[in-house]
Amino acid sequence: MKKTILGLLLVGSSLFALSGEKVYDQHCASCHKMEMSKGEMLAPPMPKVSQRLRQAIESKEKFVIFVKDYIQNPKRDKGYCGARAYQNFGTMPPIGESMTQEEIEVVSLWLFEKFEIKSTQQNKKQKCGAGKCGAAK
Repeated sequence: MKKTILGLLLVGSSLFALSGEKVYDQHCASCHKMEMSKGEMLAPPMPKVSQRLRQAIESKEKFVIFVKDYIQNPKRDKGYCGARAYQNFGTMPPIGESMTQEEIEVVSLWLFEKFEIKSTQQNKKQKCGAGKCGAAK
């Protein structure tokens, strides 16, 4: 009986476990698409956000701490974007205020782990913050 209950709890919890991608789909994808579109962009594509943030913040721990803070309390002075990005997109809204701490954690980890960092001379010259990207100042 105890084994059955434990088994059901484990299966049930895995069914409801959050994934970073599901959190992205629910909270981020409406602005941060996966690819650049020809239509109006509300924010840079998520792969670019991750790539540029990873170039600026190489440690996984510091990256996750930054993203968790930034999505709850975005401010231009702590972001990694250039002036053009702020001009084009502004500062993102504090979407983390409507998310659970678990959602914030899993999407922050997902953002670091999901996208491969590309090393090009052009990308090394650019900076980005969670929420928008642009050329370095």
